[in-house]
Amino acid sequence: MSDEDNQSSGLGFLLALGGAAAAVYTAFKVFTKEKTQSIVLKNIATSVGDEVSILIPAHFEDATLTIEGAKTQLNLINFDVLSLVDKGHETDKPESWTKKAWACQRIAFKATGEYLVFIEPGIKLAPDAISLAINCLKELQLDALLLQPTILNKTEPAVITNLLLSLPTPLNENQGADIDASFLVINRNAYSAMAGHTRVANEKFEGGAWVKELKAAGFKVNIVDGSGVASKIASIDFPELDKDLAVRAATFLGTYLLPAVAILGGRSSFKQFLGSLGLIANIATVIKSRRIR
Repeated sequence: MSDEDNQSSGLGFLLALGGAAAAVYTAFKVFTKEKTQSIVLKNIATSVGDEVSILIPAHFEDATLTIEGAKTQLNLINFDVLSLVDKGHETDKPESWTKKAWACQRIAFKATGEYLVFIEPGIKLAPDAISLAINCLKELQLDALLLQPTILNKTEPAVITNLLLSLPTPLNENQGADIDASFLVINRNAYSAMAGHTRVANEKFEGGAWVKELKAAGFKVNIVDGSGVASKIASIDFPELDKDLAVRAATFLGTYLLPAVAILGGRSSFKQFLGSLGLIANIATVIKSRRIR
């Protein structure tokens, strides 16, 4: 075997070993990290007597259907629905804030409810979605919960791409990239103590940031399977090409693709063993962490 062949074989071995190690390490961290149990809502809601503010961070002309769905919610005795009456939030937004976070912060100034419910425009709600969510929060004595809506267009290429890049890797398994923040219920005390959206103002993975920051502040938060009461059309825009995307793509390829390449292209049984080990770890990781609705 020539020196060139030896170098190629050595590089292939190192790549196979690295891919398997990344997959096993990711699986280990996913299985040992602190759990945030996913809860399923009950089917029957009871009336909510507390004041509830439903906040839709968009101009009313851009969220007509969502506002209508919010206004016709059942089992809420005392509630109001607030959206942005102008587009001033687009010009006075602090540079470090995302558009959504600033819109939420701005509209929350007018909210008076004991419970604040942030609903992204485009979410379709069942008639009792919000009362069921608040029932769940109160019954479990939580300070906040994140309902995970079902994704109606999950087969779109851009949606699949975002899902794949949100799978756990050695670098992102704790970022909560797969936690949806389009339906957030939080009590006023917790929201005030967090200074509103301040702590998640510039977070790309807002759902994971809410879980992390609320827990760090001593509040109880959980993720709720809301597939039976809420649905949405996910963005079909491909992720923005930036440094973060490059890192996520590279770690995804290294963790998930290399083991498969080692199996299919490995010339030695040991390389194929490493690939199989990585593939098994990948399958276990996806099963453990998936949030496909």
